[in-house]
Amino acid sequence: QPVAGHVHRQLDQDVDLVVPYALRGDLRLNGQPLCSRATLCRCGASKQKPFCDGSHHEVAFTASGEPATVGADTLVERDGPLSISPQVNGPLLVRGNLEIVSGTGRVVARRTSAQLCRCGASASKPFCDGSHARVGFEAT
Repeated sequence: QPVAGHVHRQLDQDVDLVVPYALRGDLRLNGQPLCSRATLCRCGASKQKPFCDGSHHEVAFTASGEPATVGADTLVERDGPLSISPQVNGPLLVRGNLEIVSGTGRVVARRTSAQLCRCGASASKPFCDGSHARVGFEAT
């Protein structure tokens, strides 16, 4: 449950009903204030990267299976800015007090940084496993 008076940031990642990453909180993109909500691409096909434009429907993107829980210990703090830095031809580097929640509502991870797949090819979605190099993913 979110703590009253604090921003509850979560990254919703639905593995059965393919949806983009949904982020909520004090978001910063490459150090610049963004907004309090953003929808980011995870299929690799968006023409508006790092944002989702619905291209996952056109490319029949799939992600199957429920991700394993890794490091779900309670965070000391749950507020503060959430920094999003798309890596050139690579993952989204997300820093801040981050809670990653699957589409079923189960906490996958709580951490202060994560490299999230945005090429769509990772075998360990939502996390990057380096597949972007193998598939030739290109984005700034």
